[in-house]
Amino acid sequence: MTTLRLPSQGDLDPEDQQLLDTVAKRLGTTPDEMSMIWRAQAHWPQHLEANYRQMLYSFRFQGRIPTLTKEAMHAAVSMHNRCGV
Repeated sequence: MTTLRLPSQGDLDPEDQQLLDTVAKRLGTTPDEMSMIWRAQAHWPQHLEANYRQMLYSFRFQGRIPTLTKEAMHAAVSMHNRCGV
């Protein structure tokens, strides 16, 4: 299995770093403490931005299921479906 190294703050362009900071702030955390799913997407800033925008209008802010439970469900479904990174 391939290992994907998470980008550090210094590896990102300033514009990409700003996007990562925006996503982290919206999630109520810092870039270093974000879920690895979000941090890994920083390798592909356009993908990160698209997922961030989708998140704003999706299930994440609807319903009563806690956010962590929803993220765990997403990870479980992705693993079951053998989705790649």
